[in-house]
Amino acid sequence: MAQSRANGSHYALTAIGLGMLVLGIIMAVWNLVPGFGPPDKPGGNSSKPDRGSGGILKSKTFSVAYVLVGAGLLLLLLSLCLNVRDKKRQSEDLAIAHVQRQVSAEPSQQEDRMKTSLPNTTCPATRR
Repeated sequence: MAQSRANGSHYALTAIGLGMLVLGIIMAVWNLVPGFGPPDKPGGNSSKPDRGSGGILKSKTFSVAYVLVGAGLLLLLLSLCLNVRDKKRQSEDLAIAHVQRQVSAEPSQQEDRMKTSLPNTTCPATRR
């Protein structure tokens, strides 16, 4: 039951991260493609583009797009790390359970060997 909850949260984290990443990319592309804005504006859809150093177009929308892409990548990375950690923990738990089964099976096999290897003798006090 706890494993299914963990998987559900990993899927949700992945979906949110992927959605934020795609939304950020769409916002960045929307600003760069000319022709989607009003006819009086040359260029993309940004509200007030400023020319920064090096001719890079900067606006509030680009900042939001960068934040969305970064947050989406972080969430995807977090989901991946949590998934790897859970897989590792699950394999360790299976290995421990396997070792415990082997350890618990060995004493019963030794007892069976002892019973079959001992001669069938009775206690001298009980012989009459």
